Amino acid sequence: MRRAGPPEWPVTGGGVRVAEARPVPRITSFLAAIVAFAAVNAPTVLYAAWREQLGFGATTQTLVYAAYVAGLVPGLVLTGRWLGRTGPRLLLGWATAGSVVAALVLAVAADPVTLVAARLVQGLGLGVIMAASSAALYQAVPPRPRTTTALLVTLTAILGASLGPVGAGLLADASGGTTLPMVGAAVALTLVLGLVTVHGASSTARDAVASAAADAPVPPAADASAAGSGATGQADVEPRGHLAISLTAGASWSLVGLYQSVGPGLLGAALGVDSLTALGGIVAIVLAVAGVVQVASRGVAVPLARRLGLGFLVLGIAGFAAMLLTGNLWLALFASVGAGVGHGFTYLSATQEMGSLIRRRPERAGPWMSRYFAIAYLCLAVFTVSLGLVGDLWGLVPAAVVLLGVLAAGSAALLFSRNR
Repeated sequence: MRRAGPPEWPVTGGGVRVAEARPVPRITSFLAAIVAFAAVNAPTVLYAAWREQLGFGATTQTLVYAAYVAGLVPGLVLTGRWLGRTGPRLLLGWATAGSVVAALVLAVAADPVTLVAARLVQGLGLGVIMAASSAALYQAVPPRPRTTTALLVTLTAILGASLGPVGAGLLADASGGTTLPMVGAAVALTLVLGLVTVHGASSTARDAVASAAADAPVPPAADASAAGSGATGQADVEPRGHLAISLTAGASWSLVGLYQSVGPGLLGAALGVDSLTALGGIVAIVLAVAGVVQVASRGVAVPLARRLGLGFLVLGIAGFAAMLLTGNLWLALFASVGAGVGHGFTYLSATQEMGSLIRRRPERAGPWMSRYFAIAYLCLAVFTVSLGLVGDLWGLVPAAVVLLGVLAAGSAALLFSRNR
């Protein structure tokens, strides 16, 4: 584990001197990550409209959504290696520029292949921005406590993922189409690109002394989780195996994937709601509640947080399935809150468990965290694409009910499995 205090970014082995010519100010890194998350989540309320306009099926709709995962995971992994050579500013600039292009392509896309390609670029850009902005937040001067920085990293995802669907819904309802929301995302990203380019300090240099843990790049999420759990004064509970931890996170992200892909369309059809702003608001409830839980529950013991998370996931799943069958608005709200609480507890506890695992074998930090994210996001992609495949065969509502039952069974199995 790294020494207490802000980690040195970027770091290379051998105690060499690493120069970051223009450190990225804390506010710039924070805004860049928020806008990147918002842009990637803006299409959440647009998938059903694209499906109707371009005439593709549910399978293609879920593939368009899940395509970003294929770019996100490599972006996270590769940025951990690139940071030691280039520093956060250059990576933020290039990734934001690529995200501008992807948003503009989504604004004018005329076929599903173009949508998939643009989403792939969006995912790659988000992966780079997630890692680079987190590194810049830890590197920023004057330094802040690790717990404060970890909170900022968490808030970027909360705010961005919540604002994206709501903002896109507002612009789509105002314009009656899918072009303006993505143009708006491109404009916001362009403003951030300008901020990243011009807002900075003069040259500085910092001595980077490498340790065994620092030699293996740790994705910022892992560092954040370690800071969060360590700051609470909890005893370091013996973690479960890597696969069990990763599948726990995967179950949580699979339910979020439902809300971010076909969820708005299912909600709109079941509730008779046409407003994309309202549907985006329901999705935002899930993500906002999850964020509040993550921020407020850092002192909860990991085993208890995991059990609470999986229990609320099952409740959220049951509520969503019941809403599909009844069209009841209160069930929709109950399901959203349950899913949010479940995701908040489950994902935080799983990431903290990974932090405990890494503290026992710091030399495995890079490979373990890479596999952790890969398995979690692979679960999300498989679940959402399966929704599309089965939905084209049976219809989306029966497919969602059946696959939600499978997800609930898996979550219950994890809940009642041996907890050490």
